[in-house]
Amino acid sequence: MITSFMHRNPIRITAILLIIGMAVIFANMVFLLNKMNEEMAENYVENYIHTLNQFQSQYSAKVIGRVKGHNVQIRSDYMTQDGAIPFPATFSIELAESLSDPKSGIKTRLYSDYPFTSRKNGGPRDEFESYALIKLRFSPDKTKPFVRYEKIDGRYSLRYAIAVVMEQSCVNCHNTHPDSPKKDWKVGDVRGVRSVTFPLDVASQTVHKGWLVTLAVMLSMTISGLVIIYLVINALRSSIETLSKTNIAFNRFVPHQFLQLLNKKNILDVQLNDNIETQMTVLFSDIRSFTELSENMTPEENFKFVNDYLKVMSPIVSQHHGFIDKYIGDAIMALFNNADDAMNAAIQMQKTLTTYNMERLRSQKKPISIGIGLHKGTVRLGTIGEQDRMDGTVISDAVNLASRIEGLTRFYGVQCLVSEATYLSLKDPSQFLIRFIDKVKVKGKHVPIAIYEVFNGYSVEIQNQKLAVQGVFEEATKLYAVKEFAKALVLFEQILAKFPDDLVSQSYLSRCNHYLSEGVDDSWEAVLQLETK
Repeated sequence: MITSFMHRNPIRITAILLIIGMAVIFANMVFLLNKMNEEMAENYVENYIHTLNQFQSQYSAKVIGRVKGHNVQIRSDYMTQDGAIPFPATFSIELAESLSDPKSGIKTRLYSDYPFTSRKNGGPRDEFESYALIKLRFSPDKTKPFVRYEKIDGRYSLRYAIAVVMEQSCVNCHNTHPDSPKKDWKVGDVRGVRSVTFPLDVASQTVHKGWLVTLAVMLSMTISGLVIIYLVINALRSSIETLSKTNIAFNRFVPHQFLQLLNKKNILDVQLNDNIETQMTVLFSDIRSFTELSENMTPEENFKFVNDYLKVMSPIVSQHHGFIDKYIGDAIMALFNNADDAMNAAIQMQKTLTTYNMERLRSQKKPISIGIGLHKGTVRLGTIGEQDRMDGTVISDAVNLASRIEGLTRFYGVQCLVSEATYLSLKDPSQFLIRFIDKVKVKGKHVPIAIYEVFNGYSVEIQNQKLAVQGVFEEATKLYAVKEFAKALVLFEQILAKFPDDLVSQSYLSRCNHYLSEGVDDSWEAVLQLETK
């Protein structure tokens, strides 16, 4: 069911898959963008702090170091004292404040849990700063920052904290300064933390334009891809429809049952001289006196008549599991694996002919008669011709014999005759109305065959007439076979008294009279020798 739906709706399925794919790609890009923003923010803050530290180090080494011993005071409240300069930490704090942009929301803090007494609000101000101080103080790697993302004033921001580690110059100062609350600092101790709050939307603005360009390119590529896929699928669908129609057209000329018998998957696998030998029942049907009928029609009317007739009769073959090997003008040659199927098809063709003739009478056209012959035998089925023009066909004596049997229907004045081989192949002959007709040698054959009439296709009235005389007919043919012509003649006369239109009995009656008059020799075999097809 799913495969069928996908086959019927390739464009819709492809579009859905593309949309899903684009949604996944878009979600992944959003994720990557956020990661990029975070990485950019961390790199920016890291460089920012490194720059401040560089300034502080330069200030400490080149300024503080040079003024010591020159009667210059170094104080945190240097603004209140003439000739005083700030501590390195104070200088760093004020430098960061001067560099901060209120609009961007970037904030820098240098704090400690042991701030100088002169520094107001010099300790941690929130949970992050307290936790960062503890985390960094007890971290084995003092150079590794503590990072967390959280909302600050409604903006998703990076909180970045790095330890301020005591160097020897710092230890000397802090352990001796009167404002220092702690006098036992050691080199490597975490004096405090420098923290930076960096809103991520600041970083996102940097990549926003690039992101929009990328998105626009992706959308353009997606739309272009959808258009191309639509055109390609439409072209493929058109090709598939053409191939499907071509395949259907090929099946009209080469039945799929023919390919199955040759063990071929499709027409492309068929080669010249591919053939198999098998047992099949061959059905021949033909319109009687077709030449006479066609003489009163134009070529166009002739074609229309034949096609109208075949349109009615041909489906009966496939309905009974057979297939038409070829049309020979108005004649049909069909093949069946099963003799019962062939018999049922022949009977249905006779019944359908009755309905077809009623339609012709309503159109003020003459009714037609057909003959049907069946024979089961070995056939050779395959391809003949040459490489550039070949045809599928069946070649065998069984085919020729089926055609001869169909021709005998005219001689005996019946609609359907079957060979003894066909009769003996039936699963249950009693389900059919069958009577033995004769033993004959058809033209070109040396071995006589027994033929039987199947009369299920007649009207109930004619069926009852034939059934009424069937017992007498069988007795009469047995007497005829043992040269009891006088006794047989009496029985045939009785049959014709009840059923005067029985041409078979008329033929036997004529032969009995002939043999009673002329006699027969000892080699006589009760076989009718026919010299015409």
